[in-house]
Amino acid sequence: MKKLHTMLMAVVAMALTVPAAVAAEVAGNVTLASDYSFRGWSQTSRDPAIQGGFDVAFESGFSLGTWASNVNFGDTSMEWDLYFGWSGEISEGMELGVQLIHFQYPNDTDLNYQELAVSLAIGDFGVGVNYSPEYLAAPNETFFYPYASYSYSLTEQISLDFSVGLNIAKSDDFFGDDSEYIDYSATASLPLGGVNFGIGVVGTNLDEDACGRDCEARVLVSLSKDL
Repeated sequence: MKKLHTMLMAVVAMALTVPAAVAAEVAGNVTLASDYSFRGWSQTSRDPAIQGGFDVAFESGFSLGTWASNVNFGDTSMEWDLYFGWSGEISEGMELGVQLIHFQYPNDTDLNYQELAVSLAIGDFGVGVNYSPEYLAAPNETFFYPYASYSYSLTEQISLDFSVGLNIAKSDDFFGDDSEYIDYSATASLPLGGVNFGIGVVGTNLDEDACGRDCEARVLVSLSKDL
């Protein structure tokens, strides 16, 4: 894990200093959200989140970047992700993506873990699966996350996005008394005064004993800006 972290840090730092002529695209983003929901589970105890990141995409299809958000659990108050991957069209209208993600939590590095993500997009539909050999840094806790998504352009400016995923852990009681749960989201987004406004519903099928109010159905609101 330490070697992977060091490698990703070095690659991201190097890429962010690459001349613009070499990189196909350099982009940033910042978001203010009413809650940071990850797979239906609030990472901020349903408090607001400030998030942002940078991405570098190359003409070869390779890309890398970093993203961060405040969180509220354990001994940390921050999540800082590093990722590296490739995506490209493998057939007309069909795009494959592969990505390695390192999740890290300053001041509570025992929580650090990695995921391998594979996705396939066909038009407005998407499917994928994420895999972690030690989910949330739990020893030998293998984890799979198959999911599906759909995006619909209601107008030229208003888009609707839907997703559903199945969280599958090795242990029978990893998520409260369950080894798996379903998460879902339905969101709408539109430009508003120079920023992007988003509103949606997220939730899971877990009961209150597993996570209290942190994974029940709720409304999320966000303002985001591409840099």
